Amino acid sequence: MSAKIMMPEFRVMLYKTMARRMVTGSDGRNVPSSERFSGGSRVIDLTPFFGDGSSLETSKSVRQPAGQWAMVAVDQMDADKLDSLYGLVEPMDVVEIRMRHRPDPVATGMAPPVVMRGFVSSVRRSMSMGADGRPARAVTISGADYGKVLEMIQIRYLPNYVIGQNLLTVLSAFVNYGIEAKPNQYGNDFVRQIVDKVINPFLYDIAGFSVSPDTCKLSYLQQIEYEATASAGTISAFGAQSAQGTLWDIMRGFLDVGPWTELFIEDRQDTTDDPGRPGGVVLVYRNNPCKDLDTVKGYIMPQPIKPDTLEISDESVMSLEIGRSDANVANYFQVNMPRMNLIDAATMNLSGQSTNPEDFYLAGYPNADPKLYGLRFMEADTQMGGADSLGRADGQSAEVVKREQGKSKLWIEERRAELMAQNKDNVVFEDGSITLMGQCSLRPGMHLRVRHGKPGQALQPFTWECYVVAVQHRMVPYQGFVTVATFERGTMFAEHIRRGAGLESAYLAEWNQGGAV
Repeated sequence: MSAKIMMPEFRVMLYKTMARRMVTGSDGRNVPSSERFSGGSRVIDLTPFFGDGSSLETSKSVRQPAGQWAMVAVDQMDADKLDSLYGLVEPMDVVEIRMRHRPDPVATGMAPPVVMRGFVSSVRRSMSMGADGRPARAVTISGADYGKVLEMIQIRYLPNYVIGQNLLTVLSAFVNYGIEAKPNQYGNDFVRQIVDKVINPFLYDIAGFSVSPDTCKLSYLQQIEYEATASAGTISAFGAQSAQGTLWDIMRGFLDVGPWTELFIEDRQDTTDDPGRPGGVVLVYRNNPCKDLDTVKGYIMPQPIKPDTLEISDESVMSLEIGRSDANVANYFQVNMPRMNLIDAATMNLSGQSTNPEDFYLAGYPNADPKLYGLRFMEADTQMGGADSLGRADGQSAEVVKREQGKSKLWIEERRAELMAQNKDNVVFEDGSITLMGQCSLRPGMHLRVRHGKPGQALQPFTWECYVVAVQHRMVPYQGFVTVATFERGTMFAEHIRRGAGLESAYLAEWNQGGAV
C-alpha cells in the first residue's frame, strides 16, 4: 500500500537596504557601530529562524494596491553577526518569499517558486515565560509587496511641498516627472510613463540608499515591469496633472479601475514561458476578465493576453464555501462621464442617453427581470474617453464641440453596454472561498477550474470554474501548507442547471469519488 506524502518547502531571504553605522546622524554625538552589513553579509537567509510556533503567510488581491505578508520566527542569534534576528531586520529591507509542496522528500533541483517579493514594514519582538518555566522569544516581521511603492509616492498641492517648488502653480506630474500632458493620452501609455518615469526612478533611489548599486545587486531591488493591455481609452491628462493623493489613488481614479479595468501588482517567476510577457514584478493593467455565462461568447471585454487558468481535482479541495444572492442584481444602467467636458453634468447625462430602452434597461431578461426583482439601479462614472477623443473640447468652435459630444456619446454607450454585460447575470454567478492543499502557482487574477470525479467512470466529471480575486498562502512548519482563495463569478450553479438530472446529475457526479477515500 502506498500513500502520498506532501512535504511543504519554503525559503525566505532578506536583502539589506539599510547599511546602518549610526543610530542617528553623524553629528559627533553618536558613536558609530561596526559595519555589520557589507558585501555578502547583506543577504540573510531567514529560513533557519523558523521553528515550533513559527508561521509564514502571504495575502494578495487584485482589488488592493499592495499585498501583505507576515512571519513569526524564533529570535535566536545569528552566529555570523552575533546579534538576534530582531537586531538584524529593519523597515524597508527587501524580502523574497518562496514556497511549494514538494511531493518527493529527496527531490533536488530548482528552488521553490517565488510567491511574493516585498519590503519590511514592521519588526516586533515578544518575550515571555512558559508554564513549564522555559523562556520564549519570538520576532514578528510583516510588510507589503512592491505595491507599497504605489502608496508611498504621493503628489500634494501645498506651498513648497518640495523645497524650491510652489506646487500650487504648476502641473506637478508633468513638472516633477516629465509625464506628457497631452489631452488625448491613451491609458496604456499613461501606465507606461508612470512606471518608467515615476516608480522605477523611486526604486533606484531606494537601491542607492546606503547600498552600492553594483553588478552584484546585493540589495535585490527589482525594477517594476508593466503589462498594459486595456482597451484604447484616453485619459483626461489635464485632470491627471492636477490630481492629488497617492500614486495608486491617482491611477485608479483616472483609469476606470473597478467597473471596467483592473490594476494590480503581480509577482511572477523571473522568466515566463511566453517570451513576449515580462517576468518578475509586473504592474498589470487590463480589462476586467469577466466571462459571459454563455461559454460560447467567451470574454465580455477584449483580452489580448488571456488570464492564466489553474485546473485542480477535488482531491486538492480541503473546504469550500460558496453561495449566490440577489444583492447585486441590476437591470437599469447609467454611465456618467464627468471629467472629459466642462459642460454641466445634466447636459452630459442627456447626451449619453439612448432612445432605445434595450440599451440601458433589461426589461425581459430572466436573470434581472424587474417584474421579479424590481427596479435595480447601477451607476458608474467613466473617467476616460474614446480612442479618438480630443479630451476636453470646451472653448473651441461649435462644430468641434458638437463632434466631440458625439464621440462622448458613443463612448458612454460602449461603456454602458460593457457594464450591462458584466452584471446582467449576477444572480446566477456565485462567490465564496475555497481552501486548497498548498497551490503556490495560484495567484489573484487567475481563473480556477475545479474538477469533481475522475475520467473513465460511469458519470462524466463535473467541472466548474471561478475568477480568483484574492489568494492567501499559509505555511506552518511541521504542520502544513494551505492556500485560501476568494473568488467571484463561480459557475457551479450554472453547471448544475446545464447537467440536468438522471445519469447526467451534477450532484451525483460531485460525490462519485470512485471508491473509498
